[in-house]
Order: sequence, then C-alpha cells, then structure tokens
Amino acid sequence: MVPNVGKVTCLLAEMQTRINAAGLRSFDGDVDRFAIFSLIVRESLRRNPRGKAISTHSLAISLSRSFETVRRHVLALIAAGHCVRSSSGVVVRAEVMERPDIAALMRLAHDSFVCFAEGLVEAGGWQAVRAPATPYTSQVGIAAAVDIMLAATDSNRAIHRDWLDLVLFSTVLYANLQRSRAAGAAESFGPDHAVRPAALAQAMHLPETTVRRRLTFLAGDTGSLTRVAQGYMVSHAWMAQPSAIDTSARTYATIRLIMTQAVANGFPIAQPGDAYLDGRPSVVALV
Repeated sequence: MVPNVGKVTCLLAEMQTRINAAGLRSFDGDVDRFAIFSLIVRESLRRNPRGKAISTHSLAISLSRSFETVRRHVLALIAAGHCVRSSSGVVVRAEVMERPDIAALMRLAHDSFVCFAEGLVEAGGWQAVRAPATPYTSQVGIAAAVDIMLAATDSNRAIHRDWLDLVLFSTVLYANLQRSRAAGAAESFGPDHAVRPAALAQAMHLPETTVRRRLTFLAGDTGSLTRVAQGYMVSHAWMAQPSAIDTSARTYATIRLIMTQAVANGFPIAQPGDAYLDGRPSVVALV
C-alpha cells in the first residue's frame, strides 16, 4: 500500500528540520557548506576503505552546483580542518567524525531516519519483509538519511532552486504541523499555526534578515508559502497543484529505492524502533 504523498511530505519535513537544525548549528548557518559536507560524508560511507574520496567535479555534478561554488566551499572545509584533499579527491578527516558536535550530528541524523522509517511503516508505506541476512550498522542509517535529504533536494530543484528555500519550506511545514498537533489537530493546520520569521531564524541558526527576505520571496503570488498576521504557513493551494503533487510522488519513489537498499543492508524495517541509538529525537522548538 502506498501512503498519501502528503503524509510522506510531512514525515520528510520532520526529518529534514531535525537534521538541518543540528547541521546548520555546526556550520554557522551555511546551508551550502553543510550539504557539501554531508555528501562528502556519504561518499566515505559508500566506498571501501581504499577509495573514500570524492572529487570536487563529482560533488558539483551530484549537487547540480557550479564547479567554482563547490570548490570554494571545499577549500573552506579543508581550511577549517573538516576535510583533507588526497590524490583522488576530498575526504572527511577521521578525527572530525569523532568531534563531539559532529558525532552527535551523525547520531541525530541516524535516529531521525529511524523515526522517518517508523512513520512510513505506520502510514502503510512498507509491507512486512523477511529479516535481512546482513547485520545492521548505524552507518547504513546515516547514509540513508543523507541520501533521502539529497533526493528531496534533487526532486524539488524545479520548484525550490535555492537550497535555503527548501530548508525554509520544510521548516515552515514542520512548524505548522507541530503547532497544529499541540492544539489537538492531527494533520491539518490553519493561520493560528503559522510561524514567525524570528522563530525560524533562531531554530535554524540563520540570519533573520536572510530568512525574512527568502520568506517574502516564497510567499509571492504563486509561491509555496502564505503570509498571515501570525507569520507564515505552507500554502494549501500550492500543495494541491499538480506540480507539487508530482514532485512529492517522485520524491517518494526515490525514497522507496533508498529504503529498499537500507533494508537489504540490514535495516530492521519490521521493527524500526529497534535501530534507535539514542531514542526518538526531540522536537525542534519553533515558538
């Protein structure tokens, strides 16, 4: 059974907001740099120990960014001591993965993926499968979390060309739903559940002036957000557009492939909660 794509979008917004809030805190609110670092981490998890590096050219192609933009961020990551260049490309320094804030970020990314998987199963997005033969390791969940985040970015490229715009859209949706649930509603929300720019900026470690500017753009005549007296909320009319529904469906199709790979690599889809490292992640406060 395929769950309602709107439900998947909500689950995805929760995962994205949790990971982005923690990641942007570690990278001083730089969305591009965090995304590039995440892909470098993903490649180190994907490849064998003798081939963990990824070239700047490959990063640019994978992220659909200009070579010069990616190169600038890679150089900054190297200068900050996050990464090191090898003969075959760029790799994350081993000691960086043990740094308290990065180690905590990886555990949060893992548990956010587990929480997403739990929601997907509860929504009927996965049928029971035979227990995998491969023992599960947390690296599988971390890699899947990054893959899902990048898949959402890729499928939304035609709608939200700027990574920051997608981050803000997902966070606004998460905030709307969080406030709605606190008021006793299930999956619906209205003006009373809107979120203010200052709360978004604080939670996501972003400059408030930047947040306000991008929110104004996203709340344009055909934008994905709506501005009301109480702040911002996702536009119901925009969410109902065929292009938005198609984007959500394509995102879900890719997510299923990622989940299939995770299950093949040992993820306990029949009992996702068994995979938690620290338990269900706490909510990101947006007040």
